[in-house]
This record gives sequence, C-alpha cells and structure tokens, in this order.
Amino acid sequence: MTAPALARRAALAAALALACALGAVVPAAAAPSIAGTRAQIEELGREVGALDVRVGQAAQAHNQAIDRLESARARLATTRSELARARADLDRSRERLAERLVALYVSGPPGFVEVLLASGSLTEAQTASELLDQVARGDAGVVSAVRERRARLRALEAEQADAESDRERELDEARAQESRLLALVAERRRVLASARAELRRLVREERERRAREAALARAREAARSAYISSQTTAAGSLPPGDYLFPVAGPTRFTDDWLAPRPGGRYHQGIDLFAARGTPIVAIADGTLYNVGYNGLGGWRLWLRDRGGNAFYFAHLSAFAPGAAEGAAVTRGTVIGFVGDSGDARGTPPHLHFEVHPGGAGPVPPYPLVSAWPQAG
Repeated sequence: MTAPALARRAALAAALALACALGAVVPAAAAPSIAGTRAQIEELGREVGALDVRVGQAAQAHNQAIDRLESARARLATTRSELARARADLDRSRERLAERLVALYVSGPPGFVEVLLASGSLTEAQTASELLDQVARGDAGVVSAVRERRARLRALEAEQADAESDRERELDEARAQESRLLALVAERRRVLASARAELRRLVREERERRAREAALARAREAARSAYISSQTTAAGSLPPGDYLFPVAGPTRFTDDWLAPRPGGRYHQGIDLFAARGTPIVAIADGTLYNVGYNGLGGWRLWLRDRGGNAFYFAHLSAFAPGAAEGAAVTRGTVIGFVGDSGDARGTPPHLHFEVHPGGAGPVPPYPLVSAWPQAG
C-alpha cells in the first residue's frame, strides 16, 4: 500500500475512533423521565395546596377552640363569683336568723297579751302580731332562698366546669390536628423540593446528553467527510475492468456509504434492494472464498478477481449450486440469491455489496456499480 493511502487510512481511523468514543458515553435513555417528574411535581403541588387549606382550617378551629375555652372560663369565673356572694349572703342571713333566735330564746316569744298590753288598741295589737309572724316567716324565707340560690349556683358551677373540660379537650384536639397537618405539609414540601431538585438534575443531564449527541453527530459527519475526502480518487483505484452489476434483476439503491449503523458502526458498502431470490452473479472472473455464514452478514461470500481485487456479498437467502470455498467462477455466473439473512433479518431483501481494491480497505461503491451493466 502506498504512503498516501496509509495516511488516508490513518486519518479515517482517528476520525472513526473519535466518533466511537463519543458514542460510547451517550446513554440510551434517562431512567426517570422529565415528563414523569414534572407530573409528580404538579401532583405534589396540588397536595401541598390542599394541605395548606386544611392547615388554615385547622388553625381557625384552633383559634375558635381557644375562644370557646376562654368564654367557658369567663362564665365559670362569673358563676364562682356569684356563688361566693351567695355564700356570703347565706352567712349573713344565718347570722341574723341566729341572733333573732337567740333573742327569742332569751326573752321568749311575745304572747298575744304582751303584744296587746304594749299596743295602744286591739287593732294595733293584731297588726303587731302579724308583723312578728311576717318577720319570722321572712327570715326563714331569706335563708331558704339563699340556700336554693347556692344550690343552683353549685349545679351551674359543676356544669360549667364540665364545659371547661370539654373545651380544653377540644383545644388539645385542635392543636394536635394542626400539628399533624403542619408535619404532613413539611414532609410533602420536602418531597416537593426533592422532586424539583431531581427535575433540575434530569434537565441538566438531558442538555448534556443532547450536547454529547450533537458532538457525536458532528464527529460522525467529520469521520464521513474525512473518509470521503480521503477516497476522492478511490473509484479510480479499482483498475478498469469488464465488471457486471452484481444483481441480475430489477434493483433499487442509493448512495448509503458510511450511513450510521447500530453499535457505532458505519455502512462500508451499498445495499442493492431486489425481490427475494433474485439471482446474484459474479461480477468478474475469479475465485470464491470465505463462503459460509456469520451473525452479521448471514449467508455471505467473497470473490477475488484475477487482478487481486476483492468483492463482498452478504445477506444472501441461499448459495447457488457450485458456490463453494475455492470455486473458480466466470463473469455472470449465478453465485447466490437475494435475501435478508444475518443482522438484516426482517428488513426488505437486499444484497450488501462491498468493493475492496487490491484486497485492501473498502471504497465507495456507488459510482462504480452505477456504471456497471446488468447481466443478460
């Protein structure tokens, strides 16, 4: 191989190595999706908003419970003050009644004769007697009324003390509910903050991934351009010869030289699409070798012409009779049939065809096969 050819191949190898290295660091896909994380953030935002409403309601209930407790305490304090006054009134009434009873005990109750003698007339005596009876009944009535009042106040005190206990329980429950909701809001806000941080990370990684893919695309295009540039005279490197188009039947093809392939590979040939079973012919007199099967090319074989140039045929559906290792063939001999074997399984049937001048590296085949006549 000449020095310029070696230089061209070295430049191509460097460009392809760069493209492959970049391709190796591009992830297939981000595990958690950005859309999914955004949906999670929206849902968490709705949850936090609903919880904020509930916290507001709980805070209002808390304040109302405080107001009710304060009102209950104020009513109880008023009742206790009234009860204290009633007790004082009862004590005073009891003292007055005791004093009257002591006086009556010492002097004895006044009889009607005494009252009559002390009065100026019979009418005055009767009136004085009635007044004494009224005073006695009044003293007893006052004591009885004060006792009833005290009993009512004691019952009211007990009722209001129970109400105060109920209001205290309501306040405790309101405080506990508010605390639970605040803790839940805090926990949801932490989850929301974590989800937002995750979204920022995913967006950053997505930008980095796109940047790597763009760099990879540029590197691939640079590799393709470098190879094409290094092969500007490659078509002329295949010595002139009476070559035939390799497919003997209607065929469709485009220039897909160096098109990207899975695994960071590049297409180093041309795909000639034809109906399954269309004959494939030897494009020149020569010898067949490496006839067999592999996972990439499927049923494939090589043809070396008399000038030492090599041609690769792949994805055949079958070999023709006589197409065997070391078999000598003549130009136009059917050597196989179009198919989709190997890694082309499931694709439209076609022949993958490569041209290797002098048995070296491949060259763009499109300008060559476009000029070759079909057999028959």
